[in-house]
Amino acid sequence: MLKKMSFIFGLMFISTGAYAAGSLAIDSGQGSGYGWADNFTTSSQADQYALNQCGGNCQVVQRFSRQCAAYAADQSSGSTVYGWATASTSSAAQNRAMNECSNRGGTNCITRVWGCDNR
Repeated sequence: MLKKMSFIFGLMFISTGAYAAGSLAIDSGQGSGYGWADNFTTSSQADQYALNQCGGNCQVVQRFSRQCAAYAADQSSGSTVYGWATASTSSAAQNRAMNECSNRGGTNCITRVWGCDNR
């Protein structure tokens, strides 16, 4: 009985902490195309998923683990301004990404995507 309980506890521990890798990929146009991944087992899996979502000519610009992340981009016509950030909460990550976008000259920034990894 003790072995069975230890095994179950071990599985619970693994399942709650195993998925904690995320990535953001954006295209060379600085964000008209993007890919997002969260709650993957490894950073390389998250990177690959985000790159696949983004499409061609993209690169991973942010990795995060056991935290929240957000990506914001200026929606003004012709703008390539963007911002991304990580934080301990989704609202803080979104605020920081929006601030980074605005600080880079964005006048019509919106959060395009955000998420939090298992913590």
